[in-house]
Amino acid sequence: MRTRNEEGHTSAVEARAGAGARPVARERLSLIGALAAGGAALAVGALARTANAGGSDDVGTLNGLLEAEYGAIAAYQAGAGILMSPPAGDPFASAAPIVLAVALHFQSQHKDHAKLLAGTIQSLGGKPADPGSATFTAPPGFTPSVLNVIRLAANAEKAAAVSYNEGVKVLSAGENAQILAAIGGNETQHYVLLSLVAQGIAGPTATTMADVSDFVPESFVTSVGKGTTGFEAVPDFTYS
Repeated sequence: MRTRNEEGHTSAVEARAGAGARPVARERLSLIGALAAGGAALAVGALARTANAGGSDDVGTLNGLLEAEYGAIAAYQAGAGILMSPPAGDPFASAAPIVLAVALHFQSQHKDHAKLLAGTIQSLGGKPADPGSATFTAPPGFTPSVLNVIRLAANAEKAAAVSYNEGVKVLSAGENAQILAAIGGNETQHYVLLSLVAQGIAGPTATTMADVSDFVPESFVTSVGKGTTGFEAVPDFTYS
């Protein structure tokens, strides 16, 4: 069985269940395996970096990413409020409970990222950013709806994936770069799944999302430090 994150479920993924949505069986959603491969390649690149003894110069970069994680957690919380009570007449209202479960699952993974980043900053002698400072402000043009929550989450995850990739390039300590690679790959997986739903390529249904832990099952591409589990813990698919 796949291991699960301690914190439960959280994140916003949409449903183009209905007109125009193409059903996607769970086996076909194994495309996440391909996403994991991309994230793993990033992690391997980070492992090739030469670690120095200190890494204290990395604190600023890590804290910036930690603040972004707190922002993502707050954004998913705001999105969850919309998904728990979709606006009247929302064409995707029936899919809101499924989208909510996935949103909370993704949010829990962001909490895992924040916990690891905060611990790493402390180990380097730095002071982690204050989680209470994170607030969510809806972007211009945003109106509450199930589909817009999915779009908002996809945009945020894409930006996060790019930021982590940029962070890998500037960190001085190899072990810190590996952490960013392991998280950045996870953010990329979030983005691709959300993007597929936002475009109507995949639809969240009771069949395809019977167990949300099947979707991006781990918070990290590879295990990075104590208490983390990567995709190496996820069993391969069998053939029939």
